[in-house]
Amino acid sequence: MARSPVKLGPIASRLFSPVPWTDDYPASQEWADELETLLEFCDSQGQLARFLRKLRIPRNKQRDATLSELRVALFLHRSGFPIAAWEPLGNNRKEGEYSVRTPEEGIVFTEVKSRGWESELTQEERLAGRTKQPKYIEDDGGKYSNWKGMRDCISDAYSKFTPSEPNLLVIADDFFVSLARKADWQIDVALFATHDRYGEEPGYFATAAYRNLGAIAVFATEVSDFPVEYRFQIFQNPYALTETAIPPSLASLRA
Repeated sequence: MARSPVKLGPIASRLFSPVPWTDDYPASQEWADELETLLEFCDSQGQLARFLRKLRIPRNKQRDATLSELRVALFLHRSGFPIAAWEPLGNNRKEGEYSVRTPEEGIVFTEVKSRGWESELTQEERLAGRTKQPKYIEDDGGKYSNWKGMRDCISDAYSKFTPSEPNLLVIADDFFVSLARKADWQIDVALFATHDRYGEEPGYFATAAYRNLGAIAVFATEVSDFPVEYRFQIFQNPYALTETAIPPSLASLRA
Protein backbone atom coordinates (compact mmCIF):
# COMPACT_ATOMS: atom_id res chain seq x y z
CA MET A 1 0.00 0.00 0.00
CA ALA A 2 1.51 3.31 -1.08
CA ARG A 3 2.22 5.86 1.61
CA SER A 4 0.25 9.08 1.45
CA PRO A 5 2.33 12.07 0.37
CA VAL A 6 3.50 14.35 3.14
CA LYS A 7 2.23 17.91 2.98
CA LEU A 8 4.32 20.62 4.59
CA GLY A 9 2.63 23.47 6.44
CA PRO A 10 2.66 27.03 5.06
CA ILE A 11 5.78 28.17 6.92
CA ALA A 12 7.78 25.03 6.13
CA SER A 13 6.66 25.13 2.47
CA ARG A 14 7.86 28.69 2.15
CA LEU A 15 11.19 28.10 3.89
CA PHE A 16 12.11 24.58 2.76
CA SER A 17 11.16 24.14 -0.85
CA PRO A 18 12.78 21.92 -1.87
CA VAL A 19 13.80 20.36 1.43
CA PRO A 20 17.59 20.66 1.92
CA TRP A 21 18.15 17.37 3.75
CA THR A 22 19.43 14.10 2.33
CA ASP A 23 17.16 11.68 4.20
CA ASP A 24 13.38 11.29 4.09
CA TYR A 25 12.55 13.74 6.91
CA PRO A 26 9.74 14.55 7.48
CA ALA A 27 8.81 10.96 6.72
CA SER A 28 5.19 11.19 7.84
CA GLN A 29 2.47 13.78 8.18
CA GLU A 30 2.89 13.72 11.96
CA TRP A 31 6.51 14.87 11.63
CA ALA A 32 5.54 17.49 9.05
CA ASP A 33 2.84 18.86 11.35
CA GLU A 34 5.30 18.96 14.24
CA LEU A 35 7.85 20.83 12.09
CA GLU A 36 5.24 23.49 11.36
CA THR A 37 4.43 23.80 15.07
CA LEU A 38 8.12 24.20 15.92
CA LEU A 39 8.57 26.87 13.26
CA GLU A 40 5.50 28.74 14.50
CA PHE A 41 6.87 28.68 18.04
CA CYS A 42 10.30 29.76 16.85
CA ASP A 43 8.78 32.67 14.94
CA SER A 44 6.67 33.72 17.95
CA GLN A 45 9.88 33.91 19.98
CA GLY A 46 11.65 36.09 17.41
CA GLN A 47 14.19 33.33 16.75
CA LEU A 48 13.20 32.10 13.29
CA ALA A 49 16.05 33.70 11.34
CA ARG A 50 18.68 32.36 13.76
CA PHE A 51 17.39 28.80 13.70
CA LEU A 52 16.89 28.82 9.94
CA ARG A 53 20.61 29.32 9.45
CA LYS A 54 21.14 25.95 11.12
CA LEU A 55 18.14 24.15 9.64
CA ARG A 56 18.85 25.05 6.01
CA ILE A 57 22.32 23.53 6.01
CA PRO A 58 22.05 20.06 4.41
CA ARG A 59 23.48 18.19 7.38
CA ASN A 60 20.93 15.84 8.88
CA LYS A 61 22.62 15.52 12.27
CA GLN A 62 22.73 19.30 12.69
CA ARG A 63 19.07 19.50 11.71
CA ASP A 64 18.17 16.87 14.32
CA ALA A 65 20.14 18.69 17.04
CA THR A 66 18.48 21.99 16.13
CA LEU A 67 15.02 20.43 16.18
CA SER A 68 15.80 18.93 19.59
CA GLU A 69 16.63 22.38 20.97
CA LEU A 70 13.29 23.69 19.71
CA ARG A 71 11.32 20.69 20.94
CA VAL A 72 12.64 21.01 24.46
CA ALA A 73 11.99 24.77 24.43
CA LEU A 74 8.43 24.25 23.18
CA PHE A 75 7.78 21.53 25.76
CA LEU A 76 9.04 23.67 28.64
CA HIS A 77 7.10 26.70 27.38
CA ARG A 78 3.86 24.71 27.17
CA SER A 79 4.52 23.24 30.62
CA GLY A 80 4.64 26.64 32.31
CA PHE A 81 8.36 27.36 32.01
CA PRO A 82 8.62 30.12 29.37
CA ILE A 83 11.91 31.13 27.80
CA ALA A 84 13.45 34.00 29.76
CA ALA A 85 16.48 34.39 27.47
CA TRP A 86 17.93 32.73 24.39
CA GLU A 87 21.65 31.92 24.30
CA PRO A 88 22.35 33.07 27.88
CA LEU A 89 25.95 33.26 29.01
CA GLY A 90 27.06 30.71 31.58
CA ASN A 91 30.42 29.93 33.12
CA ASN A 92 33.42 31.38 31.25
CA ARG A 93 30.90 33.24 29.05
CA LYS A 94 29.92 30.02 27.31
CA GLU A 95 26.45 30.08 25.78
CA GLY A 96 23.64 27.81 26.83
CA GLU A 97 20.55 27.10 24.74
CA TYR A 98 18.19 29.21 26.84
CA SER A 99 17.16 30.14 30.35
CA VAL A 100 13.64 29.33 31.52
CA ARG A 101 11.51 31.11 34.09
CA THR A 102 9.88 29.04 36.82
CA PRO A 103 6.63 29.67 38.71
CA GLU A 104 8.81 30.53 41.73
CA GLU A 105 10.09 33.45 39.61
CA GLY A 106 13.50 31.85 39.36
CA ILE A 107 15.68 31.48 36.26
CA VAL A 108 17.22 28.15 35.25
CA PHE A 109 20.15 28.04 32.83
CA THR A 110 19.41 25.23 30.38
CA GLU A 111 21.71 23.33 28.05
CA VAL A 112 20.50 20.71 25.55
CA LYS A 113 22.73 17.90 24.32
CA SER A 114 21.53 15.74 21.43
CA ARG A 115 22.96 12.27 21.57
CA GLY A 116 22.24 10.35 18.37
CA TRP A 117 22.45 6.64 17.71
CA GLU A 118 25.54 7.28 15.56
CA SER A 119 27.52 7.97 18.74
CA GLU A 120 27.11 4.31 19.71
CA LEU A 121 28.78 2.95 16.57
CA THR A 122 32.26 1.51 16.60
CA GLN A 123 35.02 2.97 14.46
CA GLU A 124 34.78 -0.08 12.21
CA GLU A 125 31.04 0.50 11.72
CA ARG A 126 31.61 4.15 10.85
CA LEU A 127 34.32 3.30 8.32
CA ALA A 128 31.98 0.73 6.79
CA GLY A 129 29.39 3.44 6.16
CA ARG A 130 26.87 2.51 8.87
CA THR A 131 26.14 6.22 9.56
CA LYS A 132 24.68 6.52 6.05
CA GLN A 133 22.21 3.71 6.64
CA PRO A 134 18.86 3.82 8.48
CA LYS A 135 18.93 3.80 12.26
CA TYR A 136 17.26 0.39 12.51
CA ILE A 137 18.20 -2.50 10.24
CA GLU A 138 16.64 -5.96 10.53
CA ASP A 139 18.77 -8.42 12.51
CA ASP A 140 21.19 -5.64 13.42
CA GLY A 141 21.12 -6.13 17.18
CA GLY A 142 23.96 -5.71 19.62
CA LYS A 143 25.14 -4.37 22.92
CA TYR A 144 24.29 -0.87 24.07
CA SER A 145 25.73 1.31 26.79
CA ASN A 146 23.67 4.47 27.09
CA TRP A 147 25.30 5.25 30.41
CA LYS A 148 28.48 6.14 28.53
CA GLY A 149 26.59 8.52 26.29
CA MET A 150 24.96 10.19 29.27
CA ARG A 151 28.29 10.67 31.00
CA ASP A 152 29.79 12.08 27.80
CA CYS A 153 26.98 14.62 27.61
CA ILE A 154 27.65 15.72 31.19
CA SER A 155 31.39 15.99 30.60
CA ASP A 156 30.89 17.98 27.40
CA ALA A 157 28.48 20.47 28.96
CA TYR A 158 29.70 20.80 32.52
CA SER A 159 32.10 23.71 31.97
CA LYS A 160 29.12 25.92 31.06
CA PHE A 161 27.46 25.67 34.47
CA THR A 162 28.19 28.31 37.06
CA PRO A 163 28.11 27.64 40.82
CA SER A 164 25.81 30.62 41.35
CA GLU A 165 22.54 29.77 39.54
CA PRO A 166 20.23 26.79 38.96
CA ASN A 167 21.39 24.65 36.03
CA LEU A 168 19.65 21.97 33.98
CA LEU A 169 21.13 19.67 31.33
CA VAL A 170 18.60 18.09 28.96
CA ILE A 171 19.71 15.02 27.01
CA ALA A 172 17.64 14.71 23.85
CA ASP A 173 17.63 10.96 23.44
CA ASP A 174 18.01 9.28 20.05
CA PHE A 175 19.86 6.21 21.27
CA PHE A 176 19.20 2.77 19.76
CA VAL A 177 17.43 1.85 23.02
CA SER A 178 15.53 4.83 24.40
CA LEU A 179 16.43 6.04 27.86
CA ALA A 180 12.85 7.21 28.20
CA ARG A 181 11.41 3.73 27.72
CA LYS A 182 13.68 0.79 28.41
CA ALA A 183 16.93 1.90 29.98
CA ASP A 184 16.26 2.95 33.58
CA TRP A 185 19.19 0.86 34.78
CA GLN A 186 21.48 2.67 32.34
CA ILE A 187 20.43 5.99 33.86
CA ASP A 188 21.10 4.59 37.31
CA VAL A 189 24.59 3.48 36.25
CA ALA A 190 25.38 6.83 34.62
CA LEU A 191 24.24 8.94 37.56
CA PHE A 192 23.88 7.08 40.82
CA ALA A 193 26.09 3.96 40.84
CA THR A 194 28.20 4.04 44.00
CA HIS A 195 30.77 1.54 42.73
CA ASP A 196 33.38 1.94 40.00
CA ARG A 197 32.64 -1.06 37.79
CA TYR A 198 31.43 1.11 34.92
CA GLY A 199 34.06 3.31 33.34
CA GLU A 200 36.31 2.99 36.39
CA GLU A 201 34.39 5.71 38.23
CA PRO A 202 31.11 5.99 40.15
CA GLY A 203 27.99 7.64 38.80
CA TYR A 204 28.30 11.34 38.18
CA PHE A 205 25.62 12.18 40.78
CA ALA A 206 27.05 9.76 43.35
CA THR A 207 29.65 12.27 44.54
CA ALA A 208 30.02 16.05 44.72
CA ALA A 209 32.22 16.13 41.59
CA TYR A 210 29.42 17.67 39.49
CA ARG A 211 27.83 19.88 42.12
CA ASN A 212 27.39 22.81 39.70
CA LEU A 213 24.77 20.79 37.82
CA GLY A 214 21.40 20.82 39.51
CA ALA A 215 19.69 18.12 37.46
CA ILE A 216 19.57 16.15 34.25
CA ALA A 217 16.45 15.62 32.17
CA VAL A 218 15.95 12.87 29.61
CA PHE A 219 13.85 14.04 26.67
CA ALA A 220 12.51 11.82 23.88
CA THR A 221 10.27 12.31 20.88
CA GLU A 222 7.89 9.57 19.78
CA VAL A 223 5.33 9.07 17.05
CA SER A 224 3.15 6.08 16.19
CA ASP A 225 -0.49 6.38 15.13
CA PHE A 226 -0.91 9.61 17.05
CA PRO A 227 0.61 13.10 16.81
CA VAL A 228 4.19 13.49 17.96
CA GLU A 229 4.55 13.05 21.71
CA TYR A 230 7.26 14.26 24.06
CA ARG A 231 8.60 12.33 27.04
CA PHE A 232 10.47 14.12 29.80
CA GLN A 233 11.89 12.96 33.10
CA ILE A 234 14.17 14.80 35.54
CA PHE A 235 16.86 13.36 37.79
CA GLN A 236 18.09 15.69 40.52
CA ASN A 237 21.68 15.83 41.70
CA PRO A 238 21.63 15.15 45.46
CA TYR A 239 25.07 16.81 45.74
CA ALA A 240 24.12 19.99 43.89
CA LEU A 241 24.98 23.24 45.58
CA THR A 242 22.07 25.12 47.08
CA GLU A 243 22.56 27.79 44.42
CA THR A 244 22.55 25.32 41.51
CA ALA A 245 19.65 23.05 42.54
CA ILE A 246 16.53 23.39 40.42
CA PRO A 247 13.28 24.61 42.05
CA PRO A 248 10.51 22.18 43.07
CA SER A 249 8.17 23.12 40.19
CA LEU A 250 10.73 22.05 37.60
CA ALA A 251 11.93 19.05 39.59
CA SER A 252 8.41 17.59 39.52
CA LEU A 253 7.87 18.06 35.78
CA ARG A 254 7.35 14.80 33.91
CA ALA A 255 5.64 13.69 30.73
